[in-house]
Amino acid sequence: MGEEGANVSTSDAGTWIGRALSRREDGRLVRGEGRYVADIAPPGVLELAFVRSPHAHARILGVDTEAARSAPGVVDVLTFEDLGETAGPVPPHLWDAPPTRLAQEVRPSVKPADQWLLARDLVHWAGEAVAVVVADTRYRAADAADLVAVEYEQLPAVVSVEDAAREGAQLVHEEWGDNVGVDIHVRKGDVEAGLAGAAHVVRERFTSQRVTGVPMEARGVVAQPDRLRDELTVWCSTQLAHSVREGICRVLGLAPRQVRVIAPDVGGGFGIKGVLYPEELLVAAVAQRLARPVRWIEDRMEHFQAAIHARDQVHDIELGVDADGRITAVRDAFLVDGGAYNSLGVVIPYNTIAHLCGAYRVPALDVHARLLATNKVPAAPYRGAGRPEAVFAMERALERAARALGRDPVELRARNLVAPEEMPYDTGLLYRDGEPLVLDSGDHPAMLRRAVELVRPDLDRERALGGLVGLGVAGYAEGTGIGPFEGASVEVSLDGSVTVGVGSASQGQGHETAFTQVCLEHLPVGPDAVRVVGGDSAAVAHGWGTVASRSAVAAGSALARAAGRVRHKAMQAAAAMLEAAEDALRMVDGEISVAGSPQRSVSLAAVARALRPGVPRPLDLEPGLEAVDYFEPQTVTWAGGVHAAVVRIDPETGEVEVRRYAVVHDCGRMINPTIVEGQIHGGVAQGLGAALLEELVYDEEGRLLTTSLLDYLLPTTTDMPPLAVDHVERPSPLNPLGVKGLGEGGAIPPPAAIANAVEDALGGRVVVRRTPVTPSSVMELLRG
Repeated sequence: MGEEGANVSTSDAGTWIGRALSRREDGRLVRGEGRYVADIAPPGVLELAFVRSPHAHARILGVDTEAARSAPGVVDVLTFEDLGETAGPVPPHLWDAPPTRLAQEVRPSVKPADQWLLARDLVHWAGEAVAVVVADTRYRAADAADLVAVEYEQLPAVVSVEDAAREGAQLVHEEWGDNVGVDIHVRKGDVEAGLAGAAHVVRERFTSQRVTGVPMEARGVVAQPDRLRDELTVWCSTQLAHSVREGICRVLGLAPRQVRVIAPDVGGGFGIKGVLYPEELLVAAVAQRLARPVRWIEDRMEHFQAAIHARDQVHDIELGVDADGRITAVRDAFLVDGGAYNSLGVVIPYNTIAHLCGAYRVPALDVHARLLATNKVPAAPYRGAGRPEAVFAMERALERAARALGRDPVELRARNLVAPEEMPYDTGLLYRDGEPLVLDSGDHPAMLRRAVELVRPDLDRERALGGLVGLGVAGYAEGTGIGPFEGASVEVSLDGSVTVGVGSASQGQGHETAFTQVCLEHLPVGPDAVRVVGGDSAAVAHGWGTVASRSAVAAGSALARAAGRVRHKAMQAAAAMLEAAEDALRMVDGEISVAGSPQRSVSLAAVARALRPGVPRPLDLEPGLEAVDYFEPQTVTWAGGVHAAVVRIDPETGEVEVRRYAVVHDCGRMINPTIVEGQIHGGVAQGLGAALLEELVYDEEGRLLTTSLLDYLLPTTTDMPPLAVDHVERPSPLNPLGVKGLGEGGAIPPPAAIANAVEDALGGRVVVRRTPVTPSSVMELLRG
């Protein structure tokens, strides 16, 4: 249980990071006092409903809106033609184009495809928006949307990634000439010699299925124009407030000062809300067009059909090992199903390439990745963003190699792991940011040993009971905290309270608590005196957002530097006010005093008042007790961990029951251990869902069949096994806090760990080649 913030004494700087404070935000959320986009309804707000294509691939021959325009309460009905200059396309994401060095040395091929706010002449997936209805209530808007008549010429749909890759395949985007949106080939060492000289070569095809993040809160946007001030305020359930602002400005031709984007309480994101959507821009465009506040709240079926999907990779991997089990070479050719539009360029395929080897020594590597367009919902990063697929392919291949050699799979992994004394370890590759891929720190062998130790008693107990019981392990190394930058501001008010502004937005990660602790590390005024504002483009001029396990690294470091500057200025002013040496001062409970003479003190509030404009200021310092700072990581810092699972299989039904699960994790210096554990628990739950339950299924014409929570199965509390979590803290040398990213790690290894455990339970007689490992798939393996 965490410490209660209100009862924690405030000591001098340097004592707050690492404390298990209770999450400050939880009280209001569990009392139902959260404020989500759906709770925001300005007076006179209009509601939007989209008309979405029922076809996966079709030409739009005509749109008849007359009946809808005549429906009760309808204010407007818009198609692509009506939008004019505000029709788009959706602006490119910052990470669309590879950085210069990566482009020069790896030379990836990337083909763009414009995505318009409403479909122009073709629809590319079943669910793409063709028109939008604006009405005085949501129900009237939805009813009128049913009256919009769209005439289509249905075209053949490309549904599987294998079909998309075939020569002569139906084209999703005719201007491409084929369906390959991204093509990347990375090589190092002599792979042919490594495979030829291996004692055994694993050759397998492994498939990670299509899934999505299913946040509790679906998407939502409210836009309110202010014609008097020529400004637009947008509330959006997003992870990227500043990016949404930039997109709105580019589409509507507005200046950044005219647009404020606020992400209020966000009910989960997981990457699903980490891209720029047409709907977000369209709501703003409609509000500007009508000079009225406008709102769109997505329902669950619409979310399945229009919010991004993820994973969906097929790997043909070859892994060579010598007689001692050491890796000699790896070759992997894999396909990524990018859906109808690739909104993030090389991000997913290159993430998979960069994380394929994990923390293992791989002397020779050849990886060929192709992202292909299909007539399905666009795919983009979801918690892990290409890493779970890499870990699944590599860890499954290692498991097969161990069984072929008759070796203990744990021992084989230990033999190939980079040792802590080898850190920093240069892999000979480039990371996605164009910098050398160097594992900066970590002790992966120790994490492997500890993970197995945590589950060993349960494994022995289960095996003593007999039946089909197996152990599976999977490790990973994760590049976290990628740039380009993040910003933070710190301001001390005249009453001594502190306001922190950060560019990142929280969707449940505990930012309010963690960033409070980072601030208190330099300005110990007590948790209740700190207010954290995130997910607001007005809080700090420039920001990026909460994606890629980067908030603690990037925003936390920016905040630490800004708070440090404020502390330094406060101490300078206090030294002049107390006529004491600066290095003799201490700050406790918002009071600055002279060491050894506590009666000689001045409050932080008094210092702030002394620095306000219009009064004589100590040392003629600049007015205001505030600072803004930006942190730009030189490259990613490498978190990592090992997961271990004990499973029992029912031979009559094929049900896989996870009896025990362990996580040993390195996220560097922990800001708050309670938050760390919560993030790991949540990640493991999503990882187990991908391993055992979840899959988005399409029919042969490209229609999504899993459009509700009746069809798309999610883990519940009864599906979660007893979970042990341990930590190996190896601080990062690459940022002032020594932290590494955390948010995605828990979701990365579970599919591989579960598949390995199932295979072990079945005696290694069968090969688990894809997820989810459902009861029916297990029964097929048993019968085979």
